[in-house]
Amino acid sequence: MAGENDAGEFLVNFLANFTALIEKELLAIRQNVVATVEAVMENIEEISQTVEKNKQDAEDLLEFTYLNPDPTTEILIEDVQKVADELIEGAYRVVEGSSNLTPDSLTTSEPEVVVQNRLNRFNVRLDHSFDRLNDLDSRLNASLLNIVGALSAEDLIAQRLEHTILSLKSLQTGLSFLLIDYEERCQADEVERVTRSILTFTYRQYTAEEEKERFQSIFGHNVA
Repeated sequence: MAGENDAGEFLVNFLANFTALIEKELLAIRQNVVATVEAVMENIEEISQTVEKNKQDAEDLLEFTYLNPDPTTEILIEDVQKVADELIEGAYRVVEGSSNLTPDSLTTSEPEVVVQNRLNRFNVRLDHSFDRLNDLDSRLNASLLNIVGALSAEDLIAQRLEHTILSLKSLQTGLSFLLIDYEERCQADEVERVTRSILTFTYRQYTAEEEKERFQSIFGHNVA
């Protein structure tokens, strides 16, 4: 047993190393849990801020278009409203005169190019505000996707917890086997066989490279 004649001392050293391994595994799991919670909370906070900003932008849009528009917007709204009123009035006259309503029969006092220019200018102002709302919607979607991504780490955390539990059960089984008949079984070759079996089982549970690296940092590369 690699120069070790005292089976009891070997077993104690093994237990100390195995405990160190389990501690490292639990610490890594804890760090993953903390990182997951922090990522979720960070994105929830961002969603809250985004929703508040979205609400503010919507209120700003309503404010500048209807409730309290600035002078430029107010002029544009009045011009658009005037055009709309003239078109409606023209349509009413055509209908009252029992004539067929056609696009050509609807006219305004302003040249078409002037009307189109005013509509375009008004649309530009509206588009700017809608672009801000769309941008915030995109940020909201991104935050939701980040939360989903963070929560997907739950599967990894559960898997690593399962590895740790199975490792401890393997240790329990091996120690029970040795201690049931201590005087007969706690011999150098038997202790080495049982501990190697525990290590082999433990190592084979690991699927992530970082798990294997932690194991190898304690027990070496050739143990399992």
